Amino acid sequence: MIIHIVGNRPQFVKLAPLYRVLEQAGYQQNIIHSGQHYDENMSDVFFEELGIPAPYLNLAAGGGSHAQVTAKAMIGLEEELSGNAPDLVILYGDTNTTLAGALVAVKLGIPMVHVEAGPRIHIKSNPEECNRIATDHLSDILFCPDSVSMQNLQQEGLAGRAYLTGDIMYDTYLSVAGKLAGEKPEEEVIVMTWHRQENTDSRARMESILHLVERLDDHVIFPIHPRTRKCLEQYGLMERAAAIPGLEMTEPLGYVEMVKLMQRARLVLTDSGGVSKESSFAGAKCLFMLDADVWEDLVREKWIRKVNPQDENSVKEALRFASEAARVPKEDRPKFYGDGHAAEKMVQALRERQFI
Repeated sequence: MIIHIVGNRPQFVKLAPLYRVLEQAGYQQNIIHSGQHYDENMSDVFFEELGIPAPYLNLAAGGGSHAQVTAKAMIGLEEELSGNAPDLVILYGDTNTTLAGALVAVKLGIPMVHVEAGPRIHIKSNPEECNRIATDHLSDILFCPDSVSMQNLQQEGLAGRAYLTGDIMYDTYLSVAGKLAGEKPEEEVIVMTWHRQENTDSRARMESILHLVERLDDHVIFPIHPRTRKCLEQYGLMERAAAIPGLEMTEPLGYVEMVKLMQRARLVLTDSGGVSKESSFAGAKCLFMLDADVWEDLVREKWIRKVNPQDENSVKEALRFASEAARVPKEDRPKFYGDGHAAEKMVQALRERQFI
């Protein structure tokens, strides 16, 4: 039995191709959902539209501090995995769910795989960075999305466990984009996502981001994350946001709708590592609202430009970047993340190493 442990939207996107390839090969699998994202728009719809079965267990670990979410997930996972020990645990990304799964699996002696291993921003105060590092060092097999991630693991002495498979999110993106091919193109827009704690933990920071959006002076579509909505309301900034000309706030979107929206984007404004990378799949350059180089190749290619909304010089440079941004044809987009067959390469590696 193979157990996949997931807890948020990007992990569901990473899970889907690997689940399907393993299913086609006849392997028995189950999915455990930590419940880290518990809003229906942030969770259930993804399983439905990606064609993967609903989790057989939801641990309801969402809500609370980092420690509380991790602890609740660990308690639930330990109870489940110790009673029904699987042959393999597969973990995804860098969330508290991922760390919880790694800690429980290693203590129970269950072999584990980390999908999207190796990215580093070299900022230890970043919670996701800590989760990534710990999970990589505890896992038995590491699947890397790009060559920079492989280099990082080599420097940490983990090269013997690491495989360069390409990015499994690209598998999913190509699958969905292929189904949308031929649809009539709509008006080009700026797509915004905003949810990281660094950008929501103070009123001043949130005001500066709203001011940046205002100065973009464009049609900005913003599927609003529950955390961001809560913080805007807490700081009394929802009316301020609603008054910005051109800013269209929507409910969170499912993955298919998000891909469709990204295919209209001439620019992406985000603080999400995953979305900043997916901008290169979709052909829209990216303004990144954190002081971190998550995808070094895309930064070096000047596809991603960092912006500090609280620094006027940074904002002026960002506005120039935004004014020049235009959709990029498929043949001219960066090609750092594989060929869309990461899942097949992962299954092949697992067979070669006799983990399945």
